[in-house]
Amino acid sequence: MKITSVETKVLVWPPLDPPFWMSLLPVNQPHELVALVHTDEGLTGIGHSDQIPGIFSVGSDGEPRLANASRIVPGAIAPLLTGKDPLQVESLWREVFGLTYRHNWKAEGWSRSDMLSALAAVDMALWDLKGKAAGQPVYRLLGGTDPAVPMYVAGGYYREGKGLAELAAECAQYRDHGYTGLKMRVGGMSLDEDVERARVVRESVGPDVRLMLDANEAYDAEAAIAAAARYEELDIFWFEEPVAWYEGNDGLRRVSESIKIPLAGGEQAATHWEAESMARDSGVTYMEFDCTRTGGPTEWLRVADACRRLGLQMAPHHGAHIHAHLVAAASNGLMVEAFPDPFMYGSPEELEFVRWDRKRELFSVHPDVRDGLMWLSDRAGWGIGLDEEVVGRREVRE
Repeated sequence: MKITSVETKVLVWPPLDPPFWMSLLPVNQPHELVALVHTDEGLTGIGHSDQIPGIFSVGSDGEPRLANASRIVPGAIAPLLTGKDPLQVESLWREVFGLTYRHNWKAEGWSRSDMLSALAAVDMALWDLKGKAAGQPVYRLLGGTDPAVPMYVAGGYYREGKGLAELAAECAQYRDHGYTGLKMRVGGMSLDEDVERARVVRESVGPDVRLMLDANEAYDAEAAIAAAARYEELDIFWFEEPVAWYEGNDGLRRVSESIKIPLAGGEQAATHWEAESMARDSGVTYMEFDCTRTGGPTEWLRVADACRRLGLQMAPHHGAHIHAHLVAAASNGLMVEAFPDPFMYGSPEELEFVRWDRKRELFSVHPDVRDGLMWLSDRAGWGIGLDEEVVGRREVRE
C-alpha cells in the first residue's frame, strides 16, 4: 500500500455566542485542520487538530479566510509522504518531525507549534489507516481489550450572567446525565468567590462525583498554595495547571510539595521530551499530554511509556474520541476529558450556560457515552467518519 495524496480541509465555526472564559482567556473560535491520507488501495485515513489558530484569519467582513499555516501540509508534509508506505508510522513521523529543525526552517513563516499540530493531524490519519488495514479499532491494534473508558466532563466555565444558581444547575445536569467526574474553572475571580463557586458545585453534584479544579496557570506558586488550602476541604481530585507559565516545573514542584491535592498538567507540552521533563521534575501526578494538539498518537505513546516508568497516570486533554483508544491501551491510562453532548439536553435553555462542543457535528459517528464511560466501537481505525454536509458548510476555501 502506498500513499497517493494528502488532502487537507480547514473548517471554521462562528465565534461562541455568548463567549465562555477560562481562568485568564476566552475560549477560541472553534476550528479544525482535517487531514485525509489517501492510498492506492482505496483506504483513507482521517486525522484532525483544532490547535492551529494560524490556519485561518478573519477579514474585515468578519468572514474566515485561509492563512499561512494552512499551507504546512500541502507545502511541506504531503511531498514527504506521497509514495511512502503509510503503515511505517514511526519512520514517517521522524521525517515530518525533521521539518521543525531543518536548515532555514522558518523561511515559510510557520511556527514550530503550528508544524507540530499539523503533524498531529497527519499522524492521527496514519494510525487510522493502520487500523483500517488491519480491520481493527486502534485500541485493539495497540493491545487494549476493554472498550469502556472512564471519562469526565469539562464544565464550570465563566460566562457573563452566569451566577451561582446557574453554575449549580449546570453541574447538577452533568450528574443527572451520568457523569461521574467533573472539571471546573478557578482562578478567574477572587479566591473567596472561586471557593464559593467550588463549594456550590460540590454541593450540587454530591460526594460521589470526582471534582477537579483547573486554574489555567492563573496563580503564582504562593497563591496556588494558599488557594489549595481553601479548596482541600471540598474533596478535590486534582488541581490542574495551578502555576503561572513563567514558574514552570520548579513552581509546580514547590506547590506539589506544599499541598495535599494531587496536581495535573502537561496539556501544553510540545513534545515527549518536554512532557517527560514535567513528569520527572514537577511533582504532577496526572499527565494530560494532548496528541491532537501536538505530535499525534505516536508521540502520546512515548509520553505514556515515560509516565508509566515514573509512576504517573495518563488523563489526556480534549479529543476524547481519539484519546479513549490510547487510554484503553495504556497500562497507566486513567480517563479522558469530554464536553457535553448537546443532544442530551431537552431545550436550548438548558444549554445556555454549558460549553458544549460545537465541532461535534463534524463527525457522523460518535462513541456511545453512558454511565460515566465512553464505549469504543468495533469499527476499524478510530471508528470515526466525517459528515460531508457539515464539511462542505464549514470549509474555508481559497
